Amino acid sequence: FILARCTPNDVPQMVSVYLSAFIDTKFNWWWSPTLDAMRRWTERRFVGKFAEPSAHHFKVVDTETGKLIAWSRWNVPKDMKGMAVGFQTYGEETKEDLGIPEGADERLHHEFFDGIHRMSAKWRASEKLGLSVLCTDPAYHRRGAAKALIGAVLPIADAEGCTTYLEALENATAVYELYGFKTVDELEYDLTKAGREGKARINIMLREP
Repeated sequence: FILARCTPNDVPQMVSVYLSAFIDTKFNWWWSPTLDAMRRWTERRFVGKFAEPSAHHFKVVDTETGKLIAWSRWNVPKDMKGMAVGFQTYGEETKEDLGIPEGADERLHHEFFDGIHRMSAKWRASEKLGLSVLCTDPAYHRRGAAKALIGAVLPIADAEGCTTYLEALENATAVYELYGFKTVDELEYDLTKAGREGKARINIMLREP
């Protein structure tokens, strides 16, 4: 395996890994019921992220197959210098409204993202290093890909005295605790609104340098 920065050419594979990582979890209740529609919307969203000066993308690639098997997106604050090496943006940043995925429930879509944005503002995430996305192809679980993606960045945060912020799914919280993250808040969503049972919880976690 190799660890490298992503480029927009990686977006189709990034989307495939993202969808495969989350499709069998309860955290997709706001998705479009049509996977092709979800893929198209997600591709447009991911391409736009490459134009943002704060969004840094990293990938793990299987060198035998050339397949992208895991990736991460870090939101980097302006005053963090150690992440600048090798970074570049692609295209011009826009504030285009992507709308919602075709066929998705608009109310559920906005409820999900409004919660994420509310927590981000509450904990002043823009002033911290933020782990926005971390996902691995399920076929490559327990191969060290996530460890590589996290372990390559946290030492930079430590060196610069930067606090790290993330929103963790319930099943990932224990993993992040191994790296020193602590739960400071919680988002809860009522899945009965989507015709499912129970609740989905996202833990807001911080890691001090």
